[in-house]
Amino acid sequence: MKKNLCILLAALLLAGMGCTAARAESGNEEVHILIATDLHYISPEICDFGSYFTHMMDSADSKLTHYCEELTEAFLDEVIADKPAALLLTGDLSFNGARESHAALAEKLRHVEAAGVPVLVLTGNHDVYNRNAACFKGESFTRLTPCTSDDFRAVYRDFGLGEALSVDDDSLSYVYPLSDSIWVLMMDFNTAHHFCGVSKETLRWTEEQLAKAKREGKTLLVAGHQNLFTHSAFVSGYVIDGADELASLLRAYEIPLFLSGHLHIQHWRAEDALTEIATSALSVYPCQYGVLRIGEDSLRYETRQVDVPAWAAAQEKDDPVLLDFPAYAAQVMDVHTGRETEGELKALGFTEQERAEMIAYARELNKAYFSGDLRLADTWDPDGHIAALWASSGTLRDYYMRSVIPDYGHDFTYWKSE
Repeated sequence: MKKNLCILLAALLLAGMGCTAARAESGNEEVHILIATDLHYISPEICDFGSYFTHMMDSADSKLTHYCEELTEAFLDEVIADKPAALLLTGDLSFNGARESHAALAEKLRHVEAAGVPVLVLTGNHDVYNRNAACFKGESFTRLTPCTSDDFRAVYRDFGLGEALSVDDDSLSYVYPLSDSIWVLMMDFNTAHHFCGVSKETLRWTEEQLAKAKREGKTLLVAGHQNLFTHSAFVSGYVIDGADELASLLRAYEIPLFLSGHLHIQHWRAEDALTEIATSALSVYPCQYGVLRIGEDSLRYETRQVDVPAWAAAQEKDDPVLLDFPAYAAQVMDVHTGRETEGELKALGFTEQERAEMIAYARELNKAYFSGDLRLADTWDPDGHIAALWASSGTLRDYYMRSVIPDYGHDFTYWKSE
């Protein structure tokens, strides 16, 4: 059944994609769609990346927000050069839901659409009703009015919502006609009344769209921000409320693939003929996005890293960070991991040598986990000496690392339908 669906999907895309289809028919290029998530973009208008903001980020996670302007520009230039059938941005477009950041990002996306690439966006939990919306200047911050669903619709109306065949009355979920035969169902799980969930009303609307697509012989690609399945040790605030009902509905209409983000790690999981691919955060090491390829007899997904150094060289940038951006991104994650663990391990009585070994172990595992490539399992031997030290710590970090053990040896940067 999956093989037949993939053949149909390829044929339909080729029939309705204009010049992209012509290139595919000639054998020069596959039809493909790019998927990116968790850009966490903040406009320079509301952030000077000064002392307060830097201190806040040092105490937070490993997002590369100080270079979000350059990273976003490099990524969008790659999209324009690549000329995919569409670019899907699956939520957390903004750092903290400020209207100014959404407006600035929308202006950048206009250049992508002007180059002939349709851009489809949806909300993430950071994008709307975010009480942390703020302007950061010098040693302080000022609260801003957060973006609402209505604001989001107005800012991004040219990127899917304003061109939709149907928009759900209870959310910003919508159906976009990618071609005469392909529709994209973008699902909003971040409403004012239902955070990280899908309401009964939205489920009813979704079934109507699935049924309509089936009646009219359309093929659906489906995407959301938060997750259908459990991919990690983190569940609350990650797996949507109503996930089982939505997954059952997608299976009933033989939808084989659901695209999401939110976790920041690269991962996929298959359950009963339905696969969810969670694309890793563009704004976090290793700064990658997804490429969904539609071939003659299969669907294939793979990751691709943004080539910031090549972009910086082309732009004649002389910032050494940009010219060696992968190393910088890895260093930021390493520093964050060490900062989180050093003091705690010292307080627990581990020696300096033990702490150094434990932190090095945690750093390598963390980078592999976020990248999605866990094939170097022997580097993090869960039965080895360093793992035993971590197990004796009783820390949350140890719990987190042990939760990764089932994924050791797997490569989540690639997926192919059966």
